[in-house]
Amino acid sequence: MTIKKSIILALSTLTFIGCTSDEEVSQEQSRLPLTFEINLSGSRPVTRAVGSQFEKDDMLLCYVRHVSGNEAVQSKLVTIQNDEPTESLYWDDFSVSTGDGSKDLRTGGHGLQSYYGYCYNGGTPTTALVETTGVLGWTTADDQRVVGVMKANDLLWSAEQLAITYDHARDAHGTLTVPYTHAMSKFTIVVVAGKGFQSADLYAASVTLKGMSQKGLFSAPSTTVTSEGTTAVKMYANAISTTTDVMPCRAYEAVTVPKTLLTSGALLATIENMDGNNYEVRLTDTILEGWKDGIKEEQSQSGVNYKLTITLNKQAISVVATLADWTNVSAAGIGEILFDADIKSINVNNATGLKTGDSFSLWMTANETDYGTLTTTAEYDGSKFVNTPAIYWPNGSDSFFFRALAQKTASKTLEAVTTMSVAQGTDLLWGTTAEHVGTEADGKTTHDYAEGAAINPRTGQVPLTFKHAMCNVVVNLETSSDASAVDLKDAVVTLTSLHHHGTVNIATGVIAHDDTPSDKTLDGEAIMLPQEIGDNTKLKITLADGTTYSLLLNQCEDASGKAVARWQSGNKYTYTISLKKEQIQFRALVEDWIEKTGSGNATLDWD
Repeated sequence: MTIKKSIILALSTLTFIGCTSDEEVSQEQSRLPLTFEINLSGSRPVTRAVGSQFEKDDMLLCYVRHVSGNEAVQSKLVTIQNDEPTESLYWDDFSVSTGDGSKDLRTGGHGLQSYYGYCYNGGTPTTALVETTGVLGWTTADDQRVVGVMKANDLLWSAEQLAITYDHARDAHGTLTVPYTHAMSKFTIVVVAGKGFQSADLYAASVTLKGMSQKGLFSAPSTTVTSEGTTAVKMYANAISTTTDVMPCRAYEAVTVPKTLLTSGALLATIENMDGNNYEVRLTDTILEGWKDGIKEEQSQSGVNYKLTITLNKQAISVVATLADWTNVSAAGIGEILFDADIKSINVNNATGLKTGDSFSLWMTANETDYGTLTTTAEYDGSKFVNTPAIYWPNGSDSFFFRALAQKTASKTLEAVTTMSVAQGTDLLWGTTAEHVGTEADGKTTHDYAEGAAINPRTGQVPLTFKHAMCNVVVNLETSSDASAVDLKDAVVTLTSLHHHGTVNIATGVIAHDDTPSDKTLDGEAIMLPQEIGDNTKLKITLADGTTYSLLLNQCEDASGKAVARWQSGNKYTYTISLKKEQIQFRALVEDWIEKTGSGNATLDWD
């Protein structure tokens, strides 16, 4: 909206006696006061950086001069403040030559002109105004967080206007129009508290512009600026409000000298202390394309407000960019989260055997001794794991431990398990962060992480590796091919005095038994609890004819000749028993979950 003020610089009229002939250009006429029409307008719609109209204490400067062709005489810098001129002026004040005043300039073709105008908004030029040229220096205030600093930094100017010619045959001599527009550029960043954030997080957040033009030399008559140097600018924070879809947001604003370089990849701003997280916003080709009407020669321009609406999510940023207020266009772009040791890529990928629908339960804690309750459930969508509910890095400094539980079934590689209780027959998988090397965004800096170590906040993935928390026990029976062979058909294998129920420690993956030992009949193989093999634990074989054999399980030896006295997590134990009518032998193999070879001997006792 255009704001106009008609300011009459004098209210009285005087009568001059001139020639009575109509042919003479000087005739009897009124000494008319000089009238200004001042507006906050221009060729593009504009608003004040603070408010939408001139304020009571605004000081307006207008350089008025008498012109004839290219010649300018009788010039004066007019000051208007508090809606009143500081002195009275008339059209005729600019119509008599300086010196002895004998030369009458009230002739055809002569006129009055607003050569330029300025409004300092309470600020002060850093290089004094040269009145005859309209050139002054202005410097960007690098801290605009305090109320009033941004306005005082918002220089307004008015360009050279067409002259209003004298018409001595008429009483109306016209009005000088002085339109003011913004000489500065403006940046507005609207921060929206997205996923993982609360409205209160916006109170501590601050936004700083980067690489803004520092000093400018302004020429109002030609509306041109030359700039030098760059500076960071701390932005003014408006009151917290909400978006149209009722999301908490806060607008940050700052006014800067034009000619700031705006190129793809350049760091535009940083957002700091958003619940402890820091973000950086870089210009993209998409943003620059959307702002093209406000950019010339890759530089910011006077009178343009470059607006970004940024939705912050913990661990992610989405950006909608809008060039608003002074020139309106829209664009979309991407901001980038900033962590102190951000890991964007890691050398661990998802297992190739994963299928859509595979899932696991995940615990996340900053305290390794207290994992609390279940944090989230992750499900594989065919390319990546999706957390329900979504989880976020709460800040940019605290590191976290991650542990997971799942079970392997006939149809699932990973199926989420939510309880710490475990029983014989369940192929429990315990997950922890893998040993890996993290590479930062620069592609060069690396960090080594031990298995199970705390992970720092990052934009890259947290790698998990799953291990069998249980052990696999297999008993194979064999006999000879000669007359000493025994009939193994319908033979029954029993393991005695073993634990079959327990609880897993989510921090370490260690399973502790919590039941009374009992017997287990094996049919080929069984998933068993890791445990000590006690002196009462036997492997019993009962043939169909009722013949029974047994041996102490903790006397079985592995391939290296060492007695297997404990079943360890993740190991597969294969016991091969050879039975003959007159001689019974066996060998015991201890194998990893991925089978290994080995043999051993022991004596089979009659039961």
